[in-house]
Amino acid sequence: MGDRNDPPKGPMTENADVPDHAYVDGKRALKAAELIEKLSKNPDRPFFLAVGMVRPHLPFSAPKKYWDLYNRNDFTMPRNTGIPPGYPIHAANLTAPEMSKYSDFEGNGPKDFSDETNLRLLHGYAAATSYVDSCVGKVLEALENSGLAENTIVVLWGDHGWHLGDLSIWTKHTNFEQANRIPIIIVAPGLAKPGSVTSQLAETVDIFPTLSELAGLPASKGPQPIDGVSLVPVLKNPNARVRDHAFHAYPRGKKLGRAIRTQRYRLVEW
Repeated sequence: MGDRNDPPKGPMTENADVPDHAYVDGKRALKAAELIEKLSKNPDRPFFLAVGMVRPHLPFSAPKKYWDLYNRNDFTMPRNTGIPPGYPIHAANLTAPEMSKYSDFEGNGPKDFSDETNLRLLHGYAAATSYVDSCVGKVLEALENSGLAENTIVVLWGDHGWHLGDLSIWTKHTNFEQANRIPIIIVAPGLAKPGSVTSQLAETVDIFPTLSELAGLPASKGPQPIDGVSLVPVLKNPNARVRDHAFHAYPRGKKLGRAIRTQRYRLVEW
């Protein structure tokens, strides 16, 4: 399957015995390290550097050494492979169209995947996660070696979560916890205590006003409304609260799914 804008692809996994920089994330980590070294030549000049990593996203391509960190026999699939009674079928992502472009896609969707395919995907996800962790480490190591770390704000976040075969759902495109819970890690030297954690709910739209305040910039006034709130009070005190819920939406066909997450509950409405 596929079309001109999203052509057919190869297999969903690959474990070539190659160095890290043979894949795109390794190349980006090296380039980021080079740029940081150049930036360190003028340490008083402010800079913004965005480093986008693809993994752990399909395809789960990572050097063989990261696959070798795991034993496939140690992985197990979720026991519940069926959707609950009364569950609206359009709320799930049972056909995984994002996966259907790949050459080793089986049947009509994840519910038809063989045990071998499911375990290979779990193995690949873990390998890809370890690979990107190493790539991020190379960037942070370059920052430390440059002497800029003590005066540089660092934000690590992901754009979505990932279903790993639960209820026969793979990939994302749902309004459930697995697809919408993401990592957000902020390093703010001199402000946030290293290693501190918070249960404050956050949305990705909060990152912009947070960075603006940390950089000493005035709050944006538009031209369009800013939905996010600054998380700086929470960086100063992990027990502080700036919002009591997080909201998101994902449509399927003509139906709009919306969800609100509070500290204790998630409400999904279609």
